[in-house]
Amino acid sequence: VVVGDDGEPLPVGRSGDSDRNIIVWMDHRALDQTRRINAGHHPVLDYVGGVISPEMETPKLLWLKENLPATFTKARHFFDLADYLAWRATGSLARSVCTLACKWTYLGHERRWDDSYFHSVGLGELADERFARIGTEVVDPGTAVGAGLTEKAAAELGLVAGTVVAAGLIDAHAGGVGTVGAAGDAGTISSRMAYVLGTSAGTMASSQDPAFVPGVWGPYFSAMVPGFWLSEGGQSAAGAAIDLLVHF
Repeated sequence: VVVGDDGEPLPVGRSGDSDRNIIVWMDHRALDQTRRINAGHHPVLDYVGGVISPEMETPKLLWLKENLPATFTKARHFFDLADYLAWRATGSLARSVCTLACKWTYLGHERRWDDSYFHSVGLGELADERFARIGTEVVDPGTAVGAGLTEKAAAELGLVAGTVVAAGLIDAHAGGVGTVGAAGDAGTISSRMAYVLGTSAGTMASSQDPAFVPGVWGPYFSAMVPGFWLSEGGQSAAGAAIDLLVHF
């Protein structure tokens, strides 16, 4: 989600329509940028399975910089959707380690961005700005952010001002918490695997130690279950394909 100084939406497409200020997760416009990033073999990529996906955020940011430089320059904030919703609700710029570790190359186990990665891929200005546009305060999922719902957000939602708002998770990872954390005798958090279906189909497993597997996203620290490493795989279009079969 891309917004300007006053929170106004900024266009992310060639149409120039500012109402379209969100690049959907499955958008593959940044294939060229992705290939160039992967050609650099930066150590950060070890934490996304060895190669980054065009579905992740740094290739998309590089695409914006190269194709819509006015939007990139004018943007005050680049948000993952979960973090944008928390910001809209509270005014807090705190980001979830779930979103940043899984999609933005944030190193959750070290609680830091890697400046050298951003400089090497052509996004050095984000590092020079000390990452002010993509997140300087990073918290665990479920952490209360801000002072709760603002008066404006409360009025828009029909809720009470000050209602606690928590840092969120990516939708599939929220489903993963419910799956691996379910009560019962079927193993433990580190022996159960979540299989979450939506537009995509994602499999997520937690471990106490990091597992580096080529082609498997992660390992991400505390991105789903606090204190555990997450490994994630799946098929991007599987859920949509199943939906098509069910309906036709």
